[in-house]
Amino acid sequence: MPTSVVRAQGGDTEAANPIRRSLWKRKRVLAIAAGIGLLAAMLPIAVLADDQTATQAAGVAADTVWVIVAACFVMFMQAGFAMLEVGFSRMKNVGTVVAKVVTNLSVSSIAYWAVGFGFAFGAGGIFAFIGGSGFFPTFSPGSTLDLPAISFSAVPASAKWFFEFVFCAVSLAIVWGTMLERTKFIVYILFGIPFAAFIYPLISHQLFGGGFLMATLGAQDFAGSTVVHLTGATAGLAGLLLLGPRIGKYEKGRPNAIPGHNMPLAQLGVLILWFGWFGFNPGSTLN
Repeated sequence: MPTSVVRAQGGDTEAANPIRRSLWKRKRVLAIAAGIGLLAAMLPIAVLADDQTATQAAGVAADTVWVIVAACFVMFMQAGFAMLEVGFSRMKNVGTVVAKVVTNLSVSSIAYWAVGFGFAFGAGGIFAFIGGSGFFPTFSPGSTLDLPAISFSAVPASAKWFFEFVFCAVSLAIVWGTMLERTKFIVYILFGIPFAAFIYPLISHQLFGGGFLMATLGAQDFAGSTVVHLTGATAGLAGLLLLGPRIGKYEKGRPNAIPGHNMPLAQLGVLILWFGWFGFNPGSTLN
């Protein structure tokens, strides 16, 4: 074979080697990149698999925010009750209505914290009639309460207490709404304490706290149709039967209209109550 041909063939071979080397380098770079990408994709999974505590803590934090926000919605309903009752009452009684709302909320919170929450959700009660633990809770970091009926939720006991208390406060507000302009101020306090400490917790334990009706008959009340609204309405009816109608409501056997003094405030109260109700069902999941 002529030398020129051999050199030409050798030249082709030498020219092809850099191309092969370049392709090999590219494949190696792609392989390394693919490996890095796979490792990066697997790293979060490995971290989450190894750090279950962080995942659980994030879940508890989210659940706690959920419950607290829903409770704030329900607590804001107190402003709705105030505006509604102020609007439907006569101007001379407005000051009593406003003071009553604030006083009731304060007094009932103390009574519910002291014994009401324990009666409603505590363990070891009397024949599943009422709860028997969790009185005067401290809610300090790391403290625990034995609350069997709501132990499915991992949120702190303080968040559970706050959510359950605002339900109690709404039920009590229903009572006073039915007895508007009929009651002396001291009666609000004298009735608010036993209602928040015993009456409401008794019903709450039966349908929320794992009491007799819930445990043996399967009775259910997800968001307070009976525990909150029917309990408040029944207590209000009992008060009406004792107090009777407002003075001047009936003249010569005929009803006499006693209009409220401010309908825009009453409408504002209705809208605030409507807004607050969006905390009832979502928060009742406690998760």
